[in-house]
Amino acid sequence: MFKEIYLLKNENTNIFFPILLICLLPAIILSGSAIINISIIIIGTLFLINLIKYNHFNQINLNYFIYLSLFFFSLLINIFTSEFGLNDFTRQVGFLRYILFVFAVAFFFNYKNKKYKNLIFKIWFLIFIIVSFDLVFEFIFGSNLFGNVSYLKGRLASFLGDELKIGNFYFGFFLIALCFLINTKLNSKLYLLCTILFLFIAFIIGERSNFIKIFLSLLIFFSFINNISNKFKFFTIFITFIFVLMTTILNKDINSRMMQIYKPVLEKGVIGYIKSSHYGAHYDTALKIFNNYRYFGIGLKQFRYESAKEVYDENENNIYNRDNWSTHPHQIHFEILSETGLFGYTSFVIFFILSLIKALKSYMENRNIYLLSSIIFIIVSFIPILPSGSFFTTYSATIFWINYSLLIAFDNYEYDKKKT
Repeated sequence: MFKEIYLLKNENTNIFFPILLICLLPAIILSGSAIINISIIIIGTLFLINLIKYNHFNQINLNYFIYLSLFFFSLLINIFTSEFGLNDFTRQVGFLRYILFVFAVAFFFNYKNKKYKNLIFKIWFLIFIIVSFDLVFEFIFGSNLFGNVSYLKGRLASFLGDELKIGNFYFGFFLIALCFLINTKLNSKLYLLCTILFLFIAFIIGERSNFIKIFLSLLIFFSFINNISNKFKFFTIFITFIFVLMTTILNKDINSRMMQIYKPVLEKGVIGYIKSSHYGAHYDTALKIFNNYRYFGIGLKQFRYESAKEVYDENENNIYNRDNWSTHPHQIHFEILSETGLFGYTSFVIFFILSLIKALKSYMENRNIYLLSSIIFIIVSFIPILPSGSFFTTYSATIFWINYSLLIAFDNYEYDKKKT
């Protein structure tokens, strides 16, 4: 790693700074929206300078560029067609930074035949390990390394403090960490230990939806990886199940959180539980907003204002006072439907279907596990019903678009065909 850092140091400024920022992205994500946005803009700007100065336009994957451009165009249309799209159009216009960002990350990953790919993944893995250690530390001692304490029992805060969303970070980098370990040809027993440990940490974070997503991601990942024995896969799942069960029994805070789901699901069923929860109230409100603004939605970022209206208080799922109100519906599909309508939702679905079809085609050719991890992350992110963060907030969006950028970076299908 030190040799790679030395090589990077000798690069020109337009290469050194963006690759350094990409190396530090997991840490930057934990630093707050302002630092995230500044870093994304710097990476995108320096990418544009390289693109124009050295005429690297031929290195842009044209298909993904078309997909992203059309999706961006649909968001711009949303400004003028949504009921209140003109009230705050910074999300639509600001999405341009993510288009530059994903192509920038892909470009710098592939720079000089992926010269710094290993350095980036090593630093990402190191940061992931630091966060994992911090979470275990907080679970044992009640506060993290910086003294952060979660305000909810059974949830861990880690470096994010009062923002209890570290589970999304863990979901975003979980498969990437496993891919890195596979590529280092780690001893199978150590790999087994690391996989179980990461799963256990994902569970004790206390974010139930993200743990389900991480667990499903691993199951799908295992189904595609042939160089890991079925015995190993079964043992990993079995041991994880035992750890989860024992922790739930022995830890009263986690037990309490699990009972919040277990008992209502037994009494009412899955659908009944969701309807009676505060998430069900958010979903119900989102559907009502969609029915009122069916074709073009209420406008990005407008759910927080619309859902606050008293008309949505008349809600059979409203088990808490004003439970229909939220900054977003806590589910991607309901968020897109309510804020962009049928037009935006259709554009959204087409964009990701085309992206996934192209990526899967490439994976069948090159069997790149990082490409596989990004495909799985995107698919699992869009599972209906399961709660999620807002698709358009800086924190969640950056984690998502990092994974999407790996989709572009490791989709070498067309490039390899041209070489042959």
